[in-house]
Amino acid sequence: FVIFGLDDGKPDITISKQQNHCFHCNNTSNWHIAKHQTSFSLFFLPIFPVKTKYYYLCSICNHGDEISSDEYQRKINQ
Repeated sequence: FVIFGLDDGKPDITISKQQNHCFHCNNTSNWHIAKHQTSFSLFFLPIFPVKTKYYYLCSICNHGDEISSDEYQRKINQ
């Protein structure tokens, strides 16, 4: 009996040092840079990553856009 599947772990969130204006909630704040990874799991333990998505999100309303891995690295290193 083997239990396997996909595990959506918690996103890794970093706070940006730049302030941006959100047109969704009309606030200006430091936005979040998020990395969300889906992993293949065996017996509820993540074994290896299947897909990774990166997001740039408003810290107040969580509205934002998906970004590329290159843009994610650039924003993290700023």
